Amino acid sequence: MFATAGNLSVRDPSSGGVFWITASGKHKGELSANDFLPIHVSDGSVQKEISGLKPSAETSIHQSIYQCNSDANAALHVHTLDSNLLDFGLTPDQPVKEVDIPPIEIIKAFGIWEERPKLTMPVFYNFGSVPKIANEIKNYFQTRGLPKVPFLLIEGHGPTVWGESIPSANRHLEAVSFLFQVMARLGR
Repeated sequence: MFATAGNLSVRDPSSGGVFWITASGKHKGELSANDFLPIHVSDGSVQKEISGLKPSAETSIHQSIYQCNSDANAALHVHTLDSNLLDFGLTPDQPVKEVDIPPIEIIKAFGIWEERPKLTMPVFYNFGSVPKIANEIKNYFQTRGLPKVPFLLIEGHGPTVWGESIPSANRHLEAVSFLFQVMARLGR
């Protein structure tokens, strides 16, 4: 992760409805336990204020993932170079698109073992208002269901992945990064 770009969160299994997310403006290579804030999954409010910290600007995106996916216990949002090179032509009038994923070997990292599966990923328009993006994500999940792959892309911004644990979310992130390198080179 580059400088302060991106955000990380983990669901607190002992809380019954709280996730911890990185504070805004923190350099991700220098994080400590004191750089995370507890957020209520139900309404996105801060459970406990910590002096001098405010939640990541993308907290509502993580909240949407946790609200719609009880198996998601960690979510990672990054800004990768290759994902930012991909242009799917989204507009405010067409803010969501399902995009084909090439059936390459790396998709096994998502637990998909079919031979040459036909997979898609949801891609969302990068509205200036993050809560608007989060609403589009939540509406997509509620109307179309969760994607078969554990990630989504915000066009011109970056992917968000999730997993049942921090290691599984990290594995998904590494696979997504490779996948976007392939897609960028294929000109998709």
